[in-house]
Amino acid sequence: MSETKRTQINIRLSDTELEKVKLSAEVLGLSVGKYAKQVLLKSKLVKPQLPAQSQQAMIRQLAGMANNLNQLTKLAHESKAIDSHAIDSLRQEVNALWQQLGK
Repeated sequence: MSETKRTQINIRLSDTELEKVKLSAEVLGLSVGKYAKQVLLKSKLVKPQLPAQSQQAMIRQLAGMANNLNQLTKLAHESKAIDSHAIDSLRQEVNALWQQLGK
């Protein structure tokens, strides 16, 4: 015999998200409820490789690099000379971050 289903889960979706779910369910010939249940029960979660604290540190580091890149881009658009050392420094920072992500 099948197990009695007693628990209900409610979620909130934007109109766009709901339309996407409805379309996906329709394509598979399922009701929205059956589609959601299949997605929830058959999905495999992947544990992040980095702890949350390391992720936040990398996000801050990326934000700093993005700021540096924006400054270099602004200089290039103003037709000013760009210091090759600044570009090399930014490249080294990006490479170091890639190495951290590869761990």
